[in-house]
Amino acid sequence: MQQLIEQWLVENEGEIRDGDELKLPAYVQQLAAVEAGRAYSLLSKYALLHIHGDDATTFLQGQFSCDVAAIAAGGVTLGSYSNAKGRMQATFILAGVAGQYYLLLRKDIAEGFRRRLSMFVLRAKVKIDAVTEQYALWLQQDAQAVQPALIDVHEGGLQLSIGHGMMLRLVSQPQPMLWQQGLQAVGSVAADYLFIRAGLGWVSQATFEEFVPQMLNLELLGGISFKKGCYPGQEIVARTQYLGKVKRRLYRANVRGASVKEGAAIITAATGDQVIGRVVLAAEMADGSVACLLVLQHTAWEGQPVLQGNPDAVIEKQSLPYNLPDAD
Repeated sequence: MQQLIEQWLVENEGEIRDGDELKLPAYVQQLAAVEAGRAYSLLSKYALLHIHGDDATTFLQGQFSCDVAAIAAGGVTLGSYSNAKGRMQATFILAGVAGQYYLLLRKDIAEGFRRRLSMFVLRAKVKIDAVTEQYALWLQQDAQAVQPALIDVHEGGLQLSIGHGMMLRLVSQPQPMLWQQGLQAVGSVAADYLFIRAGLGWVSQATFEEFVPQMLNLELLGGISFKKGCYPGQEIVARTQYLGKVKRRLYRANVRGASVKEGAAIITAATGDQVIGRVVLAAEMADGSVACLLVLQHTAWEGQPVLQGNPDAVIEKQSLPYNLPDAD
């Protein structure tokens, strides 16, 4: 599979740099392809785990925020994994196929997540395998991808909709890539712009244990079940949901006058040096501004939130493709 990826990189004049970032030429054209709905990308900053065994469903149901049992036979969901205080150590896309699971998450946290999850297997019949090297992980725009769903399973891999006009193809065998016809290859930053447009944030090393699941709007995106049993951090997640308003939410924003990185801190004049938000994803636009997803106290919009260390940068709130019922 790595040989196939290397060949694709040569054909598209691409390279994967330090930090697993995929760089391709003609960035402005990449952004135009995203806007036109005809982009695809190799997800070089992401990793894939294969979780299987007789007890896999029961085990994962007791670990994740999402309803694993509901997708066991065949389905797709967003989800998260938290510490005992409800702070997320990972967010992911989870596909269930006949009682086994494929989990996509950010590569910089993947091995630590796999090791931690493995600590709790104990005597359960569960195996958690890192299989990134055995797959090519493709993100593809597709207007028919409206809801999370398992589309196809075959010997060469899986195809699944994650909703918001995006498909994932997890390819395990070299095969003709006819689905790419009419699509333009884009790099990691343009792929992040796809997630930004969808309002779908990811926990990375830069935001490890920074947020509870509702801060990334996961309950609005189907990534939290409030009807299932216990899992790490469940008490905090439930208390946040039922005993008070969610004080921080994931927003889409545009930043002018500064470069922006994942994990960048946000402050306001009213709160001084107290950090009241962080950047989750960022993608530079053709005009030099930066499209972002950021977690922020909703009351901060009443003033002027700024980047810590760069107060002259202007942060403008943008619309999301879904409603925030308790934050606007």
